[in-house]
Amino acid sequence: MIPPLVSNDLGLPVFAVAQIRAAEERAFLVTAPGSLMQRAAFALGVGCADLLRETFGRVYGTSVLVVVGPGNNGGDALFAGALLARRGVRVRIYCVVPGVFHEAGFVEARAAGARVIDSLVGEFDLVLDGIAGLGSSRPVDIELARFINLSPLVVAVDIPSGVNADTGDCEVEACIHADVTFTFGALKPGLVLAPGAAFVGAIQVVDLDLEFDSDPVLQILGDHEVAELVPALSFDSYKYSRGVVGIAAGSPSYPGAAMLSVLGAQHSGVGMVMFRAGFVDRSVVLESLPNVVSIDSDSPRITGWAVGPGFSGREAEYDFLTWVLRDGLPVVLDAGALSDVADSVDLRAAVASRSGVTVITPHVGEFRQLFPRLVGFDLDSVRAAARELNVIVVAKGPRTLVVGPDGRAFVDIEASPAMGTAGSGDVLTGIIGGLLAGSDLDSGDALAIVAAGVWIHSRAGRIAEAQSENPTAVDIGNMVGMTGMVLRDV
Repeated sequence: MIPPLVSNDLGLPVFAVAQIRAAEERAFLVTAPGSLMQRAAFALGVGCADLLRETFGRVYGTSVLVVVGPGNNGGDALFAGALLARRGVRVRIYCVVPGVFHEAGFVEARAAGARVIDSLVGEFDLVLDGIAGLGSSRPVDIELARFINLSPLVVAVDIPSGVNADTGDCEVEACIHADVTFTFGALKPGLVLAPGAAFVGAIQVVDLDLEFDSDPVLQILGDHEVAELVPALSFDSYKYSRGVVGIAAGSPSYPGAAMLSVLGAQHSGVGMVMFRAGFVDRSVVLESLPNVVSIDSDSPRITGWAVGPGFSGREAEYDFLTWVLRDGLPVVLDAGALSDVADSVDLRAAVASRSGVTVITPHVGEFRQLFPRLVGFDLDSVRAAARELNVIVVAKGPRTLVVGPDGRAFVDIEASPAMGTAGSGDVLTGIIGGLLAGSDLDSGDALAIVAAGVWIHSRAGRIAEAQSENPTAVDIGNMVGMTGMVLRDV
């Protein structure tokens, strides 16, 4: 079977529907009529044949239902159905709107032996979803969706019907739940953004040689890109040249947050982790991690800070935040630090006016506390938040977004639901803080470095999940170093 994640060793751009349509229009001017659809349909048909063989051990004699709407996705599905019929597959066609279909595709499918059915009866090995196109945001009839979703294999054409291609919005019971989506030309946001990303299955991008005249709306980092973003060791590297990250975290109520943040930081590639004592008993960290240096105040060696996990609203925490935000070093703010910023006009102003790199890592609740005027937690809302506060926002969720104040954005597709466990975000804060402290931000791309930190965290979670069905934050933190071995092999 096709692997459960889109292959992205070299990274992938994600383009909006309007960008894809514009690129297609340019391609139509220089290609023969229908050639793009034929290329798409051929890849779709061959892909479906491969899935049938891998799942059932054969192609000839299997059964496929092609469900079509009136648009081009229906045409792609019909041409693919014709290819399958010529290979001995029993193909049936169901038109969502009776008598309305892509005419050329319908004629070819019928000529190849496909038959039309007017009711949803029978059992099929594979159902091909060609109901709706990119411009559709209408939900699918619930009875139709239920019939399709109960099939052994469901393949979506370009995007599962019922999923908004630009936003990922959908109704769970009124959209197609695909096992595999063959998408044409480029990835669309709806394929990688929640909630739609939960229903696309494995993604196969069919290259149509489209040329785009604008930057993608999102970027997905690949293994090779992450390897280039992680600070490299030179022959004469030593602990201070690799950077020093300061960790200010924990409280009597949440002592473990300090240890988890340090755990994430120490394998990020940074040369030294300095834990600022005073917020929690230093033995919480030092008894488990003796390589960490404990400090009682600032150190001139520190090249970046990770602040806030486990903070609980004490005055000393507020005073420290006031101090650290005046400095120009990169700062990552999480958890209790975000609550302090949300509750203080002065701290908010200090964040917005900083010249150094500032990263905030809110989950949806913290985001709403910080930005009560922003209704959603979608890409547009996160962009507005990054611009308003002059920060890089790591919007944590099933598809974590990393968005800079200039609007550029990355999306992480590596995370597993098993990472939704207490303390996982503390590990992430340490990873990002360590990466920024160890990177040359004068020549590096801070936004991409932060996105690499999210990738490392997610990959560590997948490695931990491979060893334990329900990994803890400690398990995830302990696997951060293993991601370096993965990156050395790319």
